[in-house]
Amino acid sequence: MKKIVIFLIIIAFTVGSLTNIHARNTLKRQLRKNFSIGYDLNFGNDFYSRNFHIGTGYSEKFSDNPKAYWQVGGDINWNRYVLYDKYDDAFYNHNSLLRTTSLSFPFVLGYNVKRTMFTGLKVYAGPVYEMIFTSRLNGDPYYDINHGQLGFTVGTKIRFLVFFNARIAYNFYPYGLFSNGDLNRSALNLSIGL
Repeated sequence: MKKIVIFLIIIAFTVGSLTNIHARNTLKRQLRKNFSIGYDLNFGNDFYSRNFHIGTGYSEKFSDNPKAYWQVGGDINWNRYVLYDKYDDAFYNHNSLLRTTSLSFPFVLGYNVKRTMFTGLKVYAGPVYEMIFTSRLNGDPYYDINHGQLGFTVGTKIRFLVFFNARIAYNFYPYGLFSNGDLNRSALNLSIGL
């Protein structure tokens, strides 16, 4: 229930912020500017995973400190987990394969450390809420997972050659992916954007 309340607060804040946008072109420009394609790798004790994601976001500077900003985003994620044959129960036999599809909504606070005409460096941190819509274990539907995941991200965004940027971030989810609490996730994320 607590995760749902936090998710509703994030959505309400997002909708409220987007209704105060002065011009429609600003929204289009922000969504295009914050578009990214990314890839995560995660090597745990009993699994490894990879995630491909596409997303965008909207950001605003704080009026009293133009170097500071907030950003809310949305990503669609395609995750693939290889569960090692570590335990004796049938679930982990022969390196099982779990696939999930999800939407994640990061809300971050950031700071522009350096900005020139051609380059820039930002740092950011904040919570991420992920909603898992589909999950398949070895090709069959699998429902024994926590469909709502609350995590945290911290990272940096580097702009180069005016139009391109790269994001390097660390994502951490303190609660297990499975309903029994197993499979705590953390990953190093690399994203490329325009």
